[in-house]
Parts: sequence; C-alpha cells; structure tokens
Amino acid sequence: MHPTPQGNTIRYAKMFSANEWVLVGLGGTFMKTTNAGVNWYLTHDAAGIKTNSQISLYNAWFFNMTTGIVCGSSGQIWRTTNGGLNFDSIPSGVTTTLYGIHFIDANTGFIGGSSGTVLKTTNAGVNWIATPTGTTYTINNIFALNNRIYCPTSTASILLTSYDGGATWFNDTTAATSNSLYDVGFKDSLNGIVCGATSTIRYTTDAGLTWTQYVSTLPSTSMWSILYNSNTWYISGNSFYTFRSTNDGVSWDSIAVAGNQFYVSTYYFFDRLGTNMLTAGAFGLINSTTNSGANWTAHNYLGYSGSFNDIWVENMNGKVIAVGSAAPTPFLVSTNGGINWIYDVGNGITTTLYSLKMLNATTGYASGASGKMFKTTNGGMNWDSVSFVGASNILYCTDFISADTGWACGSTGTIFKTVNGGMNWTAQTSGITSTLYRIDMIDALTGYIVGASGSVRKTTDGGTTWTAQTSNYSSTLYWLNMFDANTGYLVGIGGTLRKTTNGGTNWDTVMTPMSASQYSISFTNMSTGYIAGASGYSYRTSNGGASWEIKNSGGSSLNAVFAKGYDSAFVAGASGCIQQYYNALVGGITWYNQVPEKFTLEQNYPNPFNPVTTIKFGLPKAAKVTLKVYDILGREVSILFNNVDLNAGIVTYDFDGTDLASGVYFYTLIVNNNKIDTKRMVMLK
Repeated sequence: MHPTPQGNTIRYAKMFSANEWVLVGLGGTFMKTTNAGVNWYLTHDAAGIKTNSQISLYNAWFFNMTTGIVCGSSGQIWRTTNGGLNFDSIPSGVTTTLYGIHFIDANTGFIGGSSGTVLKTTNAGVNWIATPTGTTYTINNIFALNNRIYCPTSTASILLTSYDGGATWFNDTTAATSNSLYDVGFKDSLNGIVCGATSTIRYTTDAGLTWTQYVSTLPSTSMWSILYNSNTWYISGNSFYTFRSTNDGVSWDSIAVAGNQFYVSTYYFFDRLGTNMLTAGAFGLINSTTNSGANWTAHNYLGYSGSFNDIWVENMNGKVIAVGSAAPTPFLVSTNGGINWIYDVGNGITTTLYSLKMLNATTGYASGASGKMFKTTNGGMNWDSVSFVGASNILYCTDFISADTGWACGSTGTIFKTVNGGMNWTAQTSGITSTLYRIDMIDALTGYIVGASGSVRKTTDGGTTWTAQTSNYSSTLYWLNMFDANTGYLVGIGGTLRKTTNGGTNWDTVMTPMSASQYSISFTNMSTGYIAGASGYSYRTSNGGASWEIKNSGGSSLNAVFAKGYDSAFVAGASGCIQQYYNALVGGITWYNQVPEKFTLEQNYPNPFNPVTTIKFGLPKAAKVTLKVYDILGREVSILFNNVDLNAGIVTYDFDGTDLASGVYFYTLIVNNNKIDTKRMVMLK
C-alpha cells in the first residue's frame, strides 16, 4: 500500500519504446511495463527469492524486452528469455557482489564487482569465466569498448583499465581526485566521461590515457550513472536531479525529475529514447517524461521514507495510522484502507515515534524519543503535545485503558502513569534498569511489561509494584499481546515466541518457521494471529502455532503488524513499507511444527499437475535449505528456497507452473549444501 507499486531501490532502467520499459533492483526486484507505467508486471523473485529478501540485484543488461541478464549479491547471475517470467541461474564461479554489466555486442560482455572481480562471456551470458585483475578493488561498474575495459572503483583515484580485453590491467590514477568512481561511459573510441563522489566529473579525449577535471557549479553530490544519447551527456545524482551537458562536459545544467512526487531521493539510473526519458532510484522512485524533460510523471508514490514502528487499523477499508521516524513527518494517515495517504499530518513535529495506541477511531496517543507523547482527538488528523512525561527517556510504548488512564515505558526501565489524560505523570519503579519495549495493561490493575535480557514483569495493583516472571529467555523481548490476565504471547530475538495460560507463571515456547528475530505480534485470539520481524518475514497461524504460513514482503525489516482477523492484517516497517494482507497467505509456503526422524523429500501431489502442485519435505533439525526445479535437460528453471534458514519441521510449498511448458521436470532438495533427494514431476496442460 506504500510505497506503490513497490519500495525497493531500482538500480537499472531501460526503455525499448515509449511504452515498453524494464527495471531491476534490490530485493530481487524485476519490473516491466508495456503501457508507459500505467500497469506493471512486478516480482521480487527474479533471483529465486521466494523466502529470502536479502539477495539484491545491482545491475542488468537487457537486449530486448524478452532476453536479459541480471547480476547482484553473492555472485548471483540470472538470465531470462521470456520477459522475466522465469530467470535461470547462471554459475558465476564467484561469491563476490556483482555491481556492473556491459555488452559490446550480442555475444560478448563483461561483469565487474567487489574484490577486483571481472567476468567475461562470449555466448550472450550463458557462460561466464573469470578475468583476473590482480586487485581487490571494489568495481562499481564496467564499460567495454572492443578490447578496452574501464572499471570505476571505490578505491580513491583508481580507474582500473585494460587495453587488451582483460589480459593485463593497470591503475589509471588520472581519472579521479581522491573520490570513489561510480560509472564511466564513452561516446566514441576517444571521448569519454567518468563520474563519482563529491561531483567528480572527468573527461578524456584520448581513450582514457589522460583525464581532465571540469570545473562546474553542480552541487557537491555523488554522481551515479552516465548516459550519452542524442549528442548529450546525462548523469544521475544524489540531489534529486539529472544533470545534462551538450558540450562534452564543459558545462552542465540540471533537470528536475520529481514530477508530482511528495518525496524524492537518489536517482541511480537514467535512460533516453528520443524525447522520452526514464529515471529510477531509491525507494523504488520512477519518473518519466515524453517531452525531453519539460514535464515529468511520477510512477512511484512515496510520502514517507523512514521506518514505521507501529501501525493501527480501524478496518481494512477504513482508517489506517502509522508512526515512525521523524522525517519528513512521524505520522502517515489513510482514510480508505491505504489506497491514498495524507502526508502532511503532524507538521512541525520532529520526534521519532515508536508506539501508537488508539482507544477508538478518534482518540489515541503516540510516544517516542526524548520522553515525548502526542494525543489526537480527531482520528489522527491533528496531534497535540502531552505535558511532561519522561524527560530524556525514549518512550518505546504507551498503553491506555481509557482516555484518562495510561502508562508509558522505555529506556532505563522507567514506567510512567497518568490518571488525568496526560496532564500529570507519576514515575513507577519496575525493578528493571534496562530498556522496556512493551507494556500491555489488561485493566486498571493488571498488566505486563517486557524488555531487554528476557525481562517480563507483572502488576496487579496498577503498576505500584511489578513482580518478575520467568520467561526462560535471556535475550531481548520486543512485543507483548495479552488477551486477559492469564493468557497471551510475547516475541523477541532469535525467532522466539512464547505463550502463557497461567498469568505469566510459565511461558511455553511456540516454535516458528525461522530463527529471524520477531519484532511484533498481533493475535485476535489465542489460536489466530500474525508475527512479523527481521528480513521482511511475517507468519500467520490459525491453530496456535502448530503450523504457520510464511509471507515475504519483498522488503527488509517489518517492525509492526496489526491483525483484524485471520484473513486481514497490515504490516509496517523499514523504508516506508506498509503492506496489506487480505487473504494473501492462502497457499504458498506452510511450515508445520512436526519434527520428522530424518531429512525427507516427498513426491509432489498432484502429479501430473496443471498448473499448481504441492512439494513437501521434512527437516529433523534446523538447517539451510535450497529447493530447485530443473527441466529435462538439467537447466535450472526455478529456485523455491535459496539457502534459507528453517527450523525443524514439515514444509509444504505450492509450486505454480503456469509459466512452464508441458513436460517432465525435476525438483531437488539441498540441505546444508548436501543433496538430500531428487523427484520427478510432470506438467500437463
């Protein structure tokens, strides 16, 4: 729901016509449009990322809308021949991050990356071989011109260069000052430009033997991407502009590309086709123009770039309020279930907020840094400062049982209480000096707090005294969800989920699919609810944790979840991420808390299938899991799990073969880098 259509950074953009574009970015993002951005085909699975959002794509080379190659973290190279519907994994022979790719013709191309990595292909990217450079520099991009190869690096003053197709390399120190270099381009065999940090722009007229730094009036910013088109040089930068020169870099002017966007940021890539231009960058920002930059249209709508820390939902189609980082505003409000957002709520408030407690659709409180708290009485449209609360304490949570009576907790273990709507506050002693992250009061007398070092405490007298509970856990606990004085859940570091049914006397471990830290929990009853946390994962259960459905947001950390029922929830997290789950987890991946005696891979069912079949495997202990699908020629057609950490249990995966041709396929389970088994399945359309 925010940002739209997605919020991962875009690192590559290509126009094949005024309407046909391809974009690639972090989180395994692949996007394409055939109607100039009105509609998008979008996937975060371009690098086989079904349950691992941490593989990022840093560059690409598309020959046309059908055939292209992407590269990124961990030496990953992927190739598509059907417009991104499927990507085949191509062995690179390296594990270093790959940042740049450039082809000199339909068959010959080069990839550059960290640790001085340069790879070469002579068969359109089907195979790659290493070209030793003798360096460990981080290569940020690569440009090839026949036998000449230029590699801008992060090592100050170094443009790594080869004049014999990569057989020998030398360090060109004339190309930069003391700054990192990010891109290089040539308009012909002699004339080229290199750019980098702190407005580094240098020009050569002798194929790179010498470089001249041009004096310009451009802002002191990083320059990321170079394009020469229609007798004009273009450079994308950090200052929300694209810079343009028509005299080979002697002078530059800027093109503002924001269009109708509320928030703008770094642009990493620029492309032009006639009067049509396309630029893309951080937070999924995409802008286009059809009149050479006179007017721009925004295709990504981002009103907030910071991390959301808490979220509240009236109903799935009604009011939604999220709070988080201070800039540009700590509040974001929707009145129609996240379809549209109001970005200028709380103007003038510069406090990072960590907690939101709405008593009803109109009245609520938000707390955060520097002991600050704010109150709304009109559904989040205006927020008034609540009088002195916690001085220099960070208030990680606030909880009110009525408009008058509430508590706040945070750093140094301090708890504050008010009985007159925040006009006065009384400090309470929790017996803890470390950070408290969550407080959940059942009524005026009974409540719980959780925090660092596995701390759990309970009060039965409104907070006058707090009694230690045994959580059987020593790491940080982040969130607490109590239903009554006796039953509830808590979550924390290492994927821990614990529940009590006897008022906190005992907290029993509930197994979850992965060991990633969990930051938030929202259950509608003891059986049904969601948890969310690190690496963009969220899980849903309808049976108290006996089984979980796994959802990957395609982004990074999820800090808060608010469930309205089994079929509906909102999650919020880093980079302004807000997503709505509306029966979105049906099918897909399910983990069952049933531990088999050995590693197993079962026959898919049904088989033959069209187009969906279920693959099931068992793990007797926690392990790194990879599940791949191959065609009859042994070519990799899909990676369902890519070295994902899973806890012991039974896992089912609903494999969708819609994009596959009829035929025989094989699927292989690899655990801790050891092949467990391979099974045969038949797609029959």
